[in-house]
Amino acid sequence: MEETEMKVQEEEPIYYTPKRLSRISDLASIVSWVVLVGFIGDVIVQIISLMAQLKSQSLAISTLTREPSFYSYIFTNAGIPLLTGLGLFAILQGVSVGLNVLLEMDYKAHAE
Repeated sequence: MEETEMKVQEEEPIYYTPKRLSRISDLASIVSWVVLVGFIGDVIVQIISLMAQLKSQSLAISTLTREPSFYSYIFTNAGIPLLTGLGLFAILQGVSVGLNVLLEMDYKAHAE
């Protein structure tokens, strides 16, 4: 039993363990989706809040579209959070896929 454990420990890479990298990759993938859903939820809440403000003040969107500050408000409260969420999602998905690719390259290198 001790001999098989020694062989497994000798065959594993020095600087990382494949199981740990796989877990980090899975965690990055899950967190990326949570972040994306959270930011989309924030954008939806901002739009609902805007609609409630318009309804309480008896305003129509057609009258507000003539004002440049309306576009600035929409970009600041809906556009920037959405773009931030998409950026973080892309980065975390890239980390997840990159770690999986590195593990696959490592496995193929050890198999040869």
